Amino acid sequence: MVMEGKKVAIVTGGSSGMGLAIARRLKEAGIEVIIFDIQKPPEEFPFYHVDIRDDGQIKSALSHISQLDILVNNAGIYFERYLEDTTNEEIDDMVDINIKGTYLMTRNALAKIKERQGSVIIIASCLGLVPELTSPLYCTTKAGLIMLTKCLAQQYADCGVRVNCVLPGPINTPLLQRSFPDEATAVRCAERVPLKRIGEPEDIANMVAFLVSGEAGYITGGAFPVDGGVSSSSLYSK
Repeated sequence: MVMEGKKVAIVTGGSSGMGLAIARRLKEAGIEVIIFDIQKPPEEFPFYHVDIRDDGQIKSALSHISQLDILVNNAGIYFERYLEDTTNEEIDDMVDINIKGTYLMTRNALAKIKERQGSVIIIASCLGLVPELTSPLYCTTKAGLIMLTKCLAQQYADCGVRVNCVLPGPINTPLLQRSFPDEATAVRCAERVPLKRIGEPEDIANMVAFLVSGEAGYITGGAFPVDGGVSSSSLYSK
């Protein structure tokens, strides 16, 4: 049961990493947070088992939710693979989760968000702005999410719906840690960041909390790097 006057948010991929940090931060702000994920969160949040690639699963879960003010499209995957080494199955997985999943979630949730003149947040990546030479497919999907943000912001501004995009840099999550074969690789990654550190999930959560708040009421269609300066540095992709 949603408390009267309380905002309601869905966070996809909210059971770990950045998604869990976002869920915690929104809860701290007094927002009722519902997690859509394929694994249960490690703490008490309303939870629906949803594979965001599955239109039916999304519709079924949303049918149980009467009010929705905020959608945070956080679920996504990352791997490094050169163009010639990428399999068809890997292409399908990356595109289906990063692009199609975000598209389906937003399409299905939009009617409820419009009723509340709510807010949509899309978690893309600074690699949607600058290339990482070892992950062209990932960079391409994240660049697509930035453009999706801009299109939706324009289309639904008249409805009072705001759509913004957050662009994380390297963030200390299981997703990133799995890409480091050893500690030395993690150190080199941090050294390439202008601020000389890998970010924390809370860095992203704080930006999301701001963008869905009334303090950001005049902001829509924006793409906001939270990346320690990576996307402003031409050295990162070398």
